[in-house]
Amino acid sequence: IAKPDEAVLITGGLGFTVDLLLHRGFSVTILDDESNGHNHNRFAKELVPHDITVVGDLPEIGNGSSFTHVIHLAAAISVAESMNDPDKYERINYGGSEKVFNWIRNYNQHVSQSEDGAATFIHKVTAASSAAVYGDPDPTLLPLRETAPYGGKSPYADTKFRMEGLMREFVAKQNEASGGPKASAVALRFFNVFGPRQDPKNPYSGVISLFLEAALHDKDITVLGDGEMTRDFVYVKDVARAIVMSLLQESAGQAAADAAATFDNFNVCTGKSITINTLADQVRQKMNSSSDVKHLAPRDGDIRESSCNSEKAAKGLQFTSTVTQEEGLEKTAMWFREQSTNSGERKLEYQSHTQEMFI
Repeated sequence: IAKPDEAVLITGGLGFTVDLLLHRGFSVTILDDESNGHNHNRFAKELVPHDITVVGDLPEIGNGSSFTHVIHLAAAISVAESMNDPDKYERINYGGSEKVFNWIRNYNQHVSQSEDGAATFIHKVTAASSAAVYGDPDPTLLPLRETAPYGGKSPYADTKFRMEGLMREFVAKQNEASGGPKASAVALRFFNVFGPRQDPKNPYSGVISLFLEAALHDKDITVLGDGEMTRDFVYVKDVARAIVMSLLQESAGQAAADAAATFDNFNVCTGKSITINTLADQVRQKMNSSSDVKHLAPRDGDIRESSCNSEKAAKGLQFTSTVTQEEGLEKTAMWFREQSTNSGERKLEYQSHTQEMFI
């Protein structure tokens, strides 16, 4: 549970995390450009539409707004799109992140020099990284631990990995002044996130939403490659829990004062992988669909095998997934069916950052 007066600024916040933050007692301010999500929450303050790549869109420092935590989720989120438009990913995922971390340092500097007793210091930053940074690892490294080397195969992976470098730099610069408040940062390496409100009309949407949409209408389920690629699919509500736990927990085995000056990264996954062919069969069964499975050529930037070791998050964040892939798939399939039943032309309320963006 949040302590009194703890307040979170969340970029890319028109998504799945806000409700849980509010439930935990945090005051929440959302900054979002509405490019992916429209899941507004009347109990949160909104800076919408605001763009992290525009310095003037970030909260005005010294206007009375105070924060203790920042969750940085705003990003361009498709491996496939990044192969076609690498400049977009450089501008948003790296350049935008750099502006966010610089803003935090400027905010903290203002607070340290301010005589306003109500102003609070941002001491914890959590950001969305990606399992894409591992690329196609040597099979001997599976299941992947956070110590696995960088092996990204796409501009998306490259910008997420370099964003982690910005976080390390932020912590070092923020804590170089002796005697002042310390700040820590955590990068969460999400594996394949899925859940309700994914946009099946988006060509860069996650494979689960695309499969469910096809099965709903008994159309061919298209698999890129032979379908024997493996993925660890983690349900969106578990991802939200991991984000919140990262704000609440200190690094395992460290004294609070030392933990406050660290950068760390954690896998967010279930620890269990399945093949895409198995997923296609599950979707057909859960949707009671007559869809055929059609195989096309593999896509540039996709990886062959992905499996995750979740031990570090369990120890350091007290986080383990609670929703199995099949349970999450059933919940997501139910949502697709309900949307189809409720309206002849479904009015889907898509969420930012619930697309399967971390491949």
